[in-house]
Formats: sequence, structure tokens, C-alpha cells
Amino acid sequence: MLAAGYVGDAPSEPARPTLIYDGSCGFCTSWVARVKRLDHHDAVEFTSLQDPRVRELSGQSLEQLRQAVHFVRPDGAVFAGAAAARELFRYLWGGRVVRLILGAPGVMPLAERIYAWIARTRGPVR
Repeated sequence: MLAAGYVGDAPSEPARPTLIYDGSCGFCTSWVARVKRLDHHDAVEFTSLQDPRVRELSGQSLEQLRQAVHFVRPDGAVFAGAAAARELFRYLWGGRVVRLILGAPGVMPLAERIYAWIARTRGPVR
């Protein structure tokens, strides 16, 4: 089952918000490259699932991390799936823009369904 939304707290608070993604997935790395171009102030750290620090950073098991992208906020809150993307874009674009787009009725449930389909069909995690 795909973890989605708020999934817990990290054991320690990271210095910067951190996106944890599958570095062996072409789809994932392609999207991370696009998002990095939007991060003009280097506000977010991007860490691959293959980095040995990710379990300690997120407080999640490798199995949980393999199911979806995860975002760890500086306060230690951990989000997965489309909610992770929502939190990421809040840091890149500011809360008001993201609330306008993702706060529209039905948008987040639809985003979760699309994300779950992508996560299921992107292939195995190595």
C-alpha cells in the first residue's frame, strides 16, 4: 500500500527541507532535474533513496521509502506521495500559490491517484 500524506516525524530535524527520491528511476531523476532548475536559491536538498543516510534522515523504513517520494521539512515532519510534492512546491513557490492550485476541491485526491499509478508502474527499485 502506498503511503501518502503526513507519515510521521524524522528522528532529527534537517538543516534544509529534503526531498528523498529513487535515484535509480529514470522518471524520478528526470523530474528531480526539472525541479532543481526551479530551486534558484538552493533551498531544498535532494537526496537519492540509495544514500545510506535516508533512513536516519526520514525515520522511515527502506520499504516505506521505496513506495513513494518523501519530503522532510526542517521541523522534522515527513510527507509521502503527492503530499510530498505539495510540500516541496510550498518551499519553492511559496504557500499562497500552492494553496491556490492544490487547495482547489478534488485536486489533491486526483494528484494522489495519479502519483499512486506512477509509483506502481515506474518499475522496481534497485
